[in-house]
Amino acid sequence: MDAELRALIEQAIQQEQLSHDFYQRMADLVKHPETKETFQFLAKEELEHKDFLRQCLTPGGCPLVGQAQDVHLAEIMQTPAITDDLSPKEALVVAMKREEGSYRFYQRLASLQPPGEAKAFLEKMANMELGHKEKMEYLYDNAAFPEVW
Repeated sequence: MDAELRALIEQAIQQEQLSHDFYQRMADLVKHPETKETFQFLAKEELEHKDFLRQCLTPGGCPLVGQAQDVHLAEIMQTPAITDDLSPKEALVVAMKREEGSYRFYQRLASLQPPGEAKAFLEKMANMELGHKEKMEYLYDNAAFPEVW
């Protein structure tokens, strides 16, 4: 693995830690037990993402990531104000928007790279973040509209 790719992976690991810390702070801030649970779940997810990235630094490399489908729900949502009485549904909107930002970040970085390992890694990261966004959109859809069940 070349030094540039290693540095990108290490930066991605730091980003996942920052996301974990953000969600943990949110969990500590909110009052509703269900919202607190939602943010604790999201914080745990970010640690799992961090573990995935650590695997990329091993001789085995990054495990394959499936292709996510972007339904563009986050793009039409507005991020709610962050307060201590955020509802679980609003917490998922915050997460959706955060994952959308991460997806776009890696997508833009990949577009600036010449073909090679770094570009392939950044495209993989963009796809992984798109998968996280898709998961948050799915959870939101089921939390926001439970009557469809």
